Amino acid sequence: MKTAKELLQAYIDGNALESAALFAEHGALELPYLSDLGVEPRYQGPTNIGSFLNFLHEQMYPGFRFVDVRIYIDTPDQAYGEYTIDHKSGISGKVVHQRFFGHCTVANGKIILLREALNVFAAADAMFPGGIADVIGRK
Repeated sequence: MKTAKELLQAYIDGNALESAALFAEHGALELPYLSDLGVEPRYQGPTNIGSFLNFLHEQMYPGFRFVDVRIYIDTPDQAYGEYTIDHKSGISGKVVHQRFFGHCTVANGKIILLREALNVFAAADAMFPGGIADVIGRK
């Protein structure tokens, strides 16, 4: 059975469908920072996670790959790592340098919860043509 580190690394390395398949049926991908950007912050189950990741991989950052991966916590059921993208946004056309932080909890060889964090200002700059000003203008 795969450890948390192995599953987190497979998530980082995989395409949308490969990464989504690593989650348990009731497993969740939580991206709390997205609520500040007006986007759903939690996706549950491989199908919903796969749909979100497909959007991320195909529209938001087409062809991206994580680089500079570092895993700092490595126990059988938990892993914590950092990973970066340097890629052109498919939405805004801007080149985005974004560092992600992920805490992964696993059971029975599947991801139960992956909670990611990042710099919301860089995310807003990538997602919206007017960057953070578009988000601030909504409130």
